[in-house]
Amino acid sequence: MRHLPLGERQKLTTYRKIALASWAHPKDPSTYTWVDLPVEAAEAFLKGLPEEPRPTLTHLVAKIIAQCLQKHPELDHIQRLGNLQRRGRTDVYVTTLLKGKGTLDLSGFTLPDVPNQTLGSLAKISQQAVEALRDGTDPVTKNTDEVVAKTPVWLLKLIMRVQSFFQYTLNISLRSVGIPDDRFGSVIVSNFGPLGLENGLVPLSPYCRCPLMIGMGKPRPTPYVEGNQVVVRECITITFTFDHRYADGAHGAQLMRLFQKMFLNPER
Repeated sequence: MRHLPLGERQKLTTYRKIALASWAHPKDPSTYTWVDLPVEAAEAFLKGLPEEPRPTLTHLVAKIIAQCLQKHPELDHIQRLGNLQRRGRTDVYVTTLLKGKGTLDLSGFTLPDVPNQTLGSLAKISQQAVEALRDGTDPVTKNTDEVVAKTPVWLLKLIMRVQSFFQYTLNISLRSVGIPDDRFGSVIVSNFGPLGLENGLVPLSPYCRCPLMIGMGKPRPTPYVEGNQVVVRECITITFTFDHRYADGAHGAQLMRLFQKMFLNPER
């Protein structure tokens, strides 16, 4: 007699197979928090920029968090050989939803060296990357899809562990076999607002060794306290997932306070 009544197997997308191969039973160090911030100042600032394509709130959040990590670098490290080492560059990975024939899959692209990029250059990099992802010409994603499609989950789990060991523990580049260096960088930003979601807490992924995840919800009218009055402001919920092995609550609070200050006063 079977223990569980089971239905048909789900057809696994590329990201779903990677997710199944990445996570074991929950025992992760995730620490979650969030903040509701008015978006008027940020949106007015972005509209006033002369760049084309025009940067979005996603680019602004990526730029701000990268600047925050420069001032509070506790989370801008990587864990290897039982130690935490500072990353030599602050890259930001932005997730992207890909729509196929009857399927939805998750991919993304890397914004390199974000503290030294302008918002305009981040917007241009993003536009080119998203176009390549959606028309299937991005070589990294194409190679990943082909490998994952042919590999069962149990074997993919082993391959990912070996890859992580060589890339992060031994710090050996695998570019010669088509695997980019440290693709996910210092922080991952996921904007799920266009899906209609107002908030969400993004889990840490053991595969990418990224200690900070940021989620962006859909802006909506929200009660907001100004002085001693409650007013209605258009606000966005921004969520943060920290890896507790890298930083304590005090470090996270410092980073979040600076993030809020910069988001509310972007012209500074």
